[in-house]
Amino acid sequence: MKPRLLITGAAGRLGTELASRLREGWDLTLLDRVAPLSGREGDRIIVGELGDGSVLAQAVSGASAVLHLACRHGEAATFADTLDTNYIATLALYEAAIAAGATDIVFASSNHGWGFYPRSAAPLPGNAPPRPDSWYGISKIWSEAVLAFLADSRGVRTTSLRIGFCGPAVPDERCTHMWIGFDDLAQLTRLALARRDAGHRAFFATGDCVEPFFDNSGAKALGFVTTQRAEHNLARPGIAGEGKAPGIAGEAFGGSYAAVNSQCAGSSRP
Repeated sequence: MKPRLLITGAAGRLGTELASRLREGWDLTLLDRVAPLSGREGDRIIVGELGDGSVLAQAVSGASAVLHLACRHGEAATFADTLDTNYIATLALYEAAIAAGATDIVFASSNHGWGFYPRSAAPLPGNAPPRPDSWYGISKIWSEAVLAFLADSRGVRTTSLRIGFCGPAVPDERCTHMWIGFDDLAQLTRLALARRDAGHRAFFATGDCVEPFFDNSGAKALGFVTTQRAEHNLARPGIAGEGKAPGIAGEAFGGSYAAVNSQCAGSSRP
């Protein structure tokens, strides 16, 4: 009998792709507001709100591990927009999972917690202080802190994967410096779930690439090996010759998130 993994946000792009790649080693519980597209015979599918206590109780039942993908995101999302899902419901999920016996939590964090760093800081080390580019990015930093606290106070293993950009192909010049393929993100998730050392680990989840924005040595310390490189997975050939975007969108790691949230009059640089 395989251990059970709860995936939140299972109907989203990452949830759909990761579920299909993790099913071999885990029995899956798939939770989302709408029915996951990736459901297969044998999966437990739960449709409901992450913040609903009765839904959470069903979702965490029997799960020894959690992969938390669900979140409210967006360049212009306000703190109020992120409060219910990214803070209140996320904490409720962690507490319910631990109370139900889960021993491992893997969290989809984000590069946007470090999005106001300039490109000149590349490759940014994993221990660099946060410089969030949005309220979305701030919520990711908060969740990492909560997981560190829960690892120390409750004895669970927690891992934060600071995802650069994960998709079927590299969509633009910025993402050539921080892309990770679905296969490689699944590989890294499996490595995080296989951890047996105590505490919380947080590191940038990006594949090897040309002129990387982020140092992914923390991922490599777990055994991660890039199998999908950005330059070999461009959405269109012309991306290889594109210059960076104008203004702060091209100067800061966070791209359009940094641009939307920059209100420094007369400044185009982070």
